[in-house]
Amino acid sequence: MLRGAPSRPPSVAAPHPGTANCSVDWHTQPLDHFSFTETRTFEQRVFSYGGFWRRPNAGSAAGPILFYCGNEASVELYVNATGWMWEHAEELGALLVFAEHRYYGETQPLGGSSATNASTLRWLTLEQALADYATLIHRLKLSLGAPDAKVVAIGGSYGGMLAAWLRMHYPSAVDAALAASAPVLAFDGLRRGGRGKASPLFDGNAFWRVVTRDASPAAGAHADCIPAVRATWEAIDSATGSAAGRAELSSVFRLCEPLREGASPSDAEGGAGARLKALLLNVFDTLAMGNFPYASNYLVFQQTRDPTVLLPAWPMRAAC
Repeated sequence: MLRGAPSRPPSVAAPHPGTANCSVDWHTQPLDHFSFTETRTFEQRVFSYGGFWRRPNAGSAAGPILFYCGNEASVELYVNATGWMWEHAEELGALLVFAEHRYYGETQPLGGSSATNASTLRWLTLEQALADYATLIHRLKLSLGAPDAKVVAIGGSYGGMLAAWLRMHYPSAVDAALAASAPVLAFDGLRRGGRGKASPLFDGNAFWRVVTRDASPAAGAHADCIPAVRATWEAIDSATGSAAGRAELSSVFRLCEPLREGASPSDAEGGAGARLKALLLNVFDTLAMGNFPYASNYLVFQQTRDPTVLLPAWPMRAAC
């Protein structure tokens, strides 16, 4: 279980405390929390820092537990980038806990075969993830001798959704939730607005309009950025129609594998053009999500594993 004590205490003046300051422990979880016949288990990776934690004693209650609900990536990304938790831990006397989401990072329920096919991914659900977190919190409080410690679930984006849902579905596990940028209503078919009010259905393109705005002059980007990017889609479709064009694109974008001819250049089911455009779309998606006014390794650390590799300030502007 978690030790609640750091392997190396962070300097209060250090600008980027993170994984190097934490203890790493492994928590045994059921593969399926809701089955009486599935008895397999796996190990869930958990980072913690207890250097600021106010331990319970006869004269005072335990400090709170700030519990980060891991997202769809290695939890190290969030340990290193969730500054709010590090910034407020000392004043709150808080224990910091960062739990890794099943099937991500080093928390692989079935080892190397976890993502083999749909049958091995059947336990990758938000319901199972929430049960992981609720179980972890319960056992953590008992192991620390702090059963009455207050717990605040924290997360951003999908992690924020998990934090909100954890509070809703397991109110005995967490006392509050801080859900940042948590699109809990972002599902096709859901109506937005209050009860009994006529409201539009969720618009799946709303997110992409925000991404596009980041590449516009209104957000500080070059005026030619949006039209230039849009022009590339047709150019890619045209180039992928020939072997020479595919070879040129493979070279220009330094692809790991050369583009191959698909059913059609723009086939949404896997044509060469569609696959390349999906990769590029993900680039702009990442730039928009990390479009901070300061340099940051958020969103790139998982790929580089080097905390010194940073996206520049306003990376969408820089890319444009």
